Amino acid sequence: MIRVVILGSKEYPFGSNRGDDPIPSGGMETYVNDLAPELSKLCKLDIVTRRFSNTRKLEWVGKNITVHRVPWLRGKWLRNPSFNKFSFLKALKIGRGADIFYSNGIVSGFAGLLLGRILGKRSVYRPAGIGFVQFGFPLRQLLFALERLVFGRSDAVVFHSGGEKRNAQALFNLGLDNGHVILTGFPVHRFRQVRVSARSKRSELGLGDSTVITSVARFVPVKGLAYLLEAFAGLGECARLLLVGSGPELEKLRNKAKALGIMDRVIFAGFRHDIPEILSVSDIFVISSLSEGLPTSLLEAMAAGKPCIVTDIGLPIEHMRTGIVVRPRDSFALRNGILALMNDAGLRKRLGDDARRFVESECTQEKAAGKHYSLFRDMLEGRD
Repeated sequence: MIRVVILGSKEYPFGSNRGDDPIPSGGMETYVNDLAPELSKLCKLDIVTRRFSNTRKLEWVGKNITVHRVPWLRGKWLRNPSFNKFSFLKALKIGRGADIFYSNGIVSGFAGLLLGRILGKRSVYRPAGIGFVQFGFPLRQLLFALERLVFGRSDAVVFHSGGEKRNAQALFNLGLDNGHVILTGFPVHRFRQVRVSARSKRSELGLGDSTVITSVARFVPVKGLAYLLEAFAGLGECARLLLVGSGPELEKLRNKAKALGIMDRVIFAGFRHDIPEILSVSDIFVISSLSEGLPTSLLEAMAAGKPCIVTDIGLPIEHMRTGIVVRPRDSFALRNGILALMNDAGLRKRLGDDARRFVESECTQEKAAGKHYSLFRDMLEGRD
């Protein structure tokens, strides 16, 4: 059986953190959490992640998943570098018996590439968005060079849509013949039928009878939430903006909402575990990001049958068929997209229904795991 070392996920499984790190897990951790159980039916997995209170250094989760927990240092500027350092050392130790290093995110991607070269193994990189765009000089230039290296030198790169691959090809001026498109798999069934009192949930969140525009994201610059606030400021009193998540930009976004005079209509809901219920009382879902892989939050909204507006960053949304696509960094275009949906109930239903059919057909955990296994097998047999 193929043995795969998975790098980059700071929490596995979900719930193991238990408050040790006040910064909640994001899309990278969600992706691994959803993929691993199905992939472990086909491969042996070694997942390198962080150690938390009441967890052991070595744990077995299911038949073919071994979780290796490494130490890390608390603090905004220490958590990631310390985790990446100890992850590399752990992977170097356990990787001799592996076949493939599967890395999520640019730093882990570089580590996986280096480990593959040192140990003579294959390396697979999943970019999970383009990281350098959210930073300034000189870090931006350094990360650009690093990402171009990892994209070009990895044995395989997993993209979540053809658009994401094309964007990377243009951005880095690379052919990326090593690129493979595998849509994200997630538990679609959780969003097919959600039993919740709409009135009770709306009351809990302070939504009233307004049109609810929802975004689920970490509060970091690359998510483009400042542009969403600007877009929302041009809407009427009948709408509410529900921002679900947390992160270092929370106070900055609060201050921006106050400056725009919309603080009374913006709900900062914090990190939530009841996303299916929140989506059930939402009318429109928005991704305002400047760069993404394929956010699970988008797929969840599509599975819930919600009409979605996304920025044109390579996401698998067909304009005016499975959603609305607008230019990134364009508050005016974003506002017009929201208004188009607010003013047309028929359009909302059609886009939501088509979005749901798409994810139910293409984004199951079983399909994603099967495509990963085929990629790994072909790589090891020299057919990639």
